[in-house]
Amino acid sequence: MLFLEAIEQILPGDMKENTAGLRENVAHLMIDLSSFLGRYEQCIAITDYLIQRYPNNAQYYWKKALYLHTLGRLEDAIPVLDEAIARDPNNIEYLLKKARISQAIYRFDESNQTYEKISQIAPRDALQYAYAGDAALDQGKYGEAFDRYTKSLELAPSDPLIWEKRGDVIFALLTIPTAGQRVNEQVRNMDLYSEGMKSYENAIRLRPEREREIEQKMSKRSDEYTPRTIKELESRYTQYRYLG
Repeated sequence: MLFLEAIEQILPGDMKENTAGLRENVAHLMIDLSSFLGRYEQCIAITDYLIQRYPNNAQYYWKKALYLHTLGRLEDAIPVLDEAIARDPNNIEYLLKKARISQAIYRFDESNQTYEKISQIAPRDALQYAYAGDAALDQGKYGEAFDRYTKSLELAPSDPLIWEKRGDVIFALLTIPTAGQRVNEQVRNMDLYSEGMKSYENAIRLRPEREREIEQKMSKRSDEYTPRTIKELESRYTQYRYLG
């Protein structure tokens, strides 16, 4: 950072303006190198340099917040995230990070309010749908998480992590008797067992190194004991007086 500032001080005005993009690129390279070396305080100093020169760029506040989080400075990360969110208020990734950090430092009201904001935003692409699914999963809203992950995969079907998360959510819906209470009738009657197995198979196909871990999950979901639909699960528990 001192190197970049020193260059600025010795450059004449017109050259300073013409080389702004070059200095920004150098700053990015310095951040990458510092991060690789684990020098996160240096990363924060360089992002401060970029924030000072590009104060409307939400990404620089976001990067600074991530490095603060890495250093365990959670309290400090919140106001920096607020700056990023102020510049990009519908970015679900930013909001999700704030919600999780707020919860980690016991600021539950702030966390709940942030999760509520996420629920009011219409995701704009596959990644945003995936983050919205994560937010729903954090709150135990399994039906909503299933919908969000499914939509994410419709838009970008090559993400193995989302396929695996979708499988996990599906078997939560088929295991936790109250998990599917808010889903619509179509989903309640859907053969989710087959959908869950397909999700895990796609995750393995796209990320073979996870095969062993995912197959362990699949082995625990015997089709003899696991219901195929939410409606079947609820019927079993109603029959044995575990529900209502």
